[in-house]
Amino acid sequence: MKKFSISASGNPFSKLLPAVFLFVFASVFVPVIGPLFLFLLPMTLFINGAINGTIKTSLVFLVSFFLLLLLALLLRIDVPAIAVFITGLAGIFMAQMTAKNYSVEKTIIYPALFIVGAVCFYFVYDAITLGINPWQMVKNFISTTITESVKFYSQLPLKAEEIKLIKDNETIIIIGFIQIFPSMVIILSMLVVWLNLLLGRDYLQRAGIIYPGLAALNRWKAPDSIIWIFLISGALFFVPQKDINFFSLNIFLVVCFIYLLQGLAIVGFLFQHKNVPAFFRYLFYFLIAVQQFLMIPIMAIGLFDMWVDFRKFFQKNQTAN
Repeated sequence: MKKFSISASGNPFSKLLPAVFLFVFASVFVPVIGPLFLFLLPMTLFINGAINGTIKTSLVFLVSFFLLLLLALLLRIDVPAIAVFITGLAGIFMAQMTAKNYSVEKTIIYPALFIVGAVCFYFVYDAITLGINPWQMVKNFISTTITESVKFYSQLPLKAEEIKLIKDNETIIIIGFIQIFPSMVIILSMLVVWLNLLLGRDYLQRAGIIYPGLAALNRWKAPDSIIWIFLISGALFFVPQKDINFFSLNIFLVVCFIYLLQGLAIVGFLFQHKNVPAFFRYLFYFLIAVQQFLMIPIMAIGLFDMWVDFRKFFQKNQTAN
């Protein structure tokens, strides 16, 4: 690991760690954009852990978390304490594994597995407490969430036809989310860790801390053997058995997401070699988030990279030019 020190005057402990307090409290008390602070909380702790050390960062996070609980108790309000605690610990784990020079795969997979495990524990614990089946607990959660979302959208200034379409398909939407819930939890967990790691890496590079494993993130490639999981899980769609279809669908979606990450790595590699300004890079990623259909060609790039090797192709073209 190549690591450059940061001067204390440039980034003192007293200036960096208040960001932890800001993100913890803003994720709960800031209206509308509060979830954005919660989403970026792992990045904040990852950066602070890399600069100030994971022990100091963990201490400040725990202090801010307990202050949040105390304030919520005094104000008698419900706060998403579990979500704040889990995402915060994920950021600290990212900093710890990066400091130990873990591979990119482990740095993403292990914190993501921690989030997935915490979600599973939450549903199992609540199900045992209520005396119901954990999967029934999942169904109740999705049903309640979709119903509340439909009520929210019905209050927006949308066309009457659009609102009616949403209400008429509420049951279908609930069934669809129940079918893909396992893969959705895994994908969202990996996405949270991947994006926070990417944003945190860019900040650390500008600050003078360079991790070679993260610097080569745009050269990441999924193992070639995953193609067999992709093909087999896709083929199992045609088996007339609900349980097999359920598991194959979720496995297929997770593998598609892995190829999407590989496609994004290839796009990032192209941006770097073409010296595309950061503004246009983030604009492109924003368009992907807004227009999800753009994910399909990017996923296809990651899939066919096994045979084409796009990064080698780009390098040859640049050398020829």
